[in-house]
Amino acid sequence: MSLEALFVAFVCRKNRFNLILAVVAYWFFIGMPLSWISISNYEQFINSHKITILVKQLTNAIIYANIAAVLMLVPQVKNLLGSSNIKETISLKNKSAHFISTLLISVGVLFFFFTLNQNIKNSSEKAIHTHNLKHQELYHQVSLLIKSNVESLNEFSYLLSEIWEDEKRGSALSHFNSRHPVFGTMLIADINGDVTNVSAPALNQEMFTQQTSLNVADRDYFNKVTNNDEIYVSTGFTGRGLGSDLIVAISKSIPGRGSKDTNYLGIVEGTIILESLEPANHAFNNITYGVDAILIDQNNQVLMASDNLALEPLEKINYQKNTQVLKSEGLVNLVINDEVKELEFYYPTVTTFQWGWKLITLQDESVFVKMIEKSLMYFAVSILLVIFISYILAKSISYSWSYYLHKLNLSIKHGVTFDEGVSEFEDNDQLPEEVKNFYQEIKSSRQQILKMNQDLQNTIAERTEKLQKANDQLNIVARLDELTGLENRRVFNDCMNELWIECQRELAPFSMIIIDIDHFKKLNDSYGHPVGDRVLMFLGKELTQFKSTDVKCLARIGGEEFCMLIKTCSHQFVKDFAEQIRTHIESLQIQIGEGKVIKVTISCGVATIDATKYTSSRLYQLADNALYEAKHSGRNQTKAYEET
Repeated sequence: MSLEALFVAFVCRKNRFNLILAVVAYWFFIGMPLSWISISNYEQFINSHKITILVKQLTNAIIYANIAAVLMLVPQVKNLLGSSNIKETISLKNKSAHFISTLLISVGVLFFFFTLNQNIKNSSEKAIHTHNLKHQELYHQVSLLIKSNVESLNEFSYLLSEIWEDEKRGSALSHFNSRHPVFGTMLIADINGDVTNVSAPALNQEMFTQQTSLNVADRDYFNKVTNNDEIYVSTGFTGRGLGSDLIVAISKSIPGRGSKDTNYLGIVEGTIILESLEPANHAFNNITYGVDAILIDQNNQVLMASDNLALEPLEKINYQKNTQVLKSEGLVNLVINDEVKELEFYYPTVTTFQWGWKLITLQDESVFVKMIEKSLMYFAVSILLVIFISYILAKSISYSWSYYLHKLNLSIKHGVTFDEGVSEFEDNDQLPEEVKNFYQEIKSSRQQILKMNQDLQNTIAERTEKLQKANDQLNIVARLDELTGLENRRVFNDCMNELWIECQRELAPFSMIIIDIDHFKKLNDSYGHPVGDRVLMFLGKELTQFKSTDVKCLARIGGEEFCMLIKTCSHQFVKDFAEQIRTHIESLQIQIGEGKVIKVTISCGVATIDATKYTSSRLYQLADNALYEAKHSGRNQTKAYEET
């Protein structure tokens, strides 16, 4: 600071009005090079911060110099710093130039300083909000992936308790695994830990043809659920006996139906190979700029991580607050296998899943540094431009007509009352030519701007209206199946969840009818896909006739399958309603060519549940099972299940 004071005093010893330019010159040619050399000798200043520090020093110096220049305009301050015995003669041109330039620079500094703070604040808030939002999205995605399979496995355990002594237990396991392919392998073990069924065909054959046995009594996924109703989600481990990939196990005890001695029959377990979870892996590597994620288990071992972090599976991960290099609140270093990564800084967000895993998302600290650096660079460049432009303008306009310029400036500030305050500029022979031309240019520009503004408002209004219409049309298209015009699978899923909640609240029965066209593949193979599409459109049109106030949703959910969701109707009514639809379709003929007609039949699966006891997934499973039974009982019939 003393070196800066000596330099400024030397430069301004005769002309104090160059104070700000003197400060800028000092920092460009002396201050910033010296500061760069100084901070380069300290390791705690990491490279990403050095430019930020220099730019901040320059901006601080400009602000302080501008404050000093403004204070020098106050007579009391000037008299306090000067000598009353010294008489100064300053030309009007120089005095007005100093006054005008100081004001212009002050306005520019205040504006850009406010803009700087707002930019940093808004950018930081946006980055934090985006980080938190993406964290929640990733958390819900992983949670949904695991919880859906946990719920399915829980329901399957009760099904196994019903068929424990039945020969179909193995086929039920294989069927369940085929419907939930996220489980790489599944097994059923008895109360002693002996594996009785495995979903993997190769292992199943080896166990029973070679009369070998597999016991899992030493595994956590067996011991954690034995003799209790808890569902266990394991830590990460490499498979033993069933592979060597990084896996996690989900297990649930199978409840018994007899005496207290047989309360639990065994366990059912499914293993998830983490590398096979493509959507989750993709999500971890495509969160947002500067944000990476780590999924760790109950032992803080890595289960999944963004590729940018270069973490290995099952590495021990933790983090600690940074207390040495930077003082930023909430900034942490990663600790990998007890080794602290001292030159990597992150802002963490952590959420713990109900089964004990943790999701950690890390906002790279360099993102905020670059954000601040960019804002500071913009501020410094803007202020420098303001300084030089202000001095040039001040010199060019500081003449005897400064009065008119001041009047014109006031008129400009009045905005909409511009025309009322410029009477002195109209037909005034005393007005300098430069001011007159300047006034005419401003007046003309203002009129052009007003016209452009009106045209722009009209264009925006017109385009906004068109965009709204296009958005409305897109919303309609996004909800409908393109071929049949019925609601699509996405709308069906949303409607099913909403109706399930309503039925829970109103204590009303919740029913579903799944309709499938019999021999549709054979029809496609025989007549071609255009005829198949015609049959689908025909069926969609016919089903629309049955949509009433009771049918809350009629959707095509895939291929040749259609579905109806019905609320507050009895199971018998829904079953009769489905049979009415089936007989109606059976009685129709579809013309597929000149003089050529075909008949199609449908199979219907009907299910009704008590929404306070069972989930919407269970309703879909029951209806699907009923449809499966109708198909395997000869087709062209209706089967129904009810759980209340």
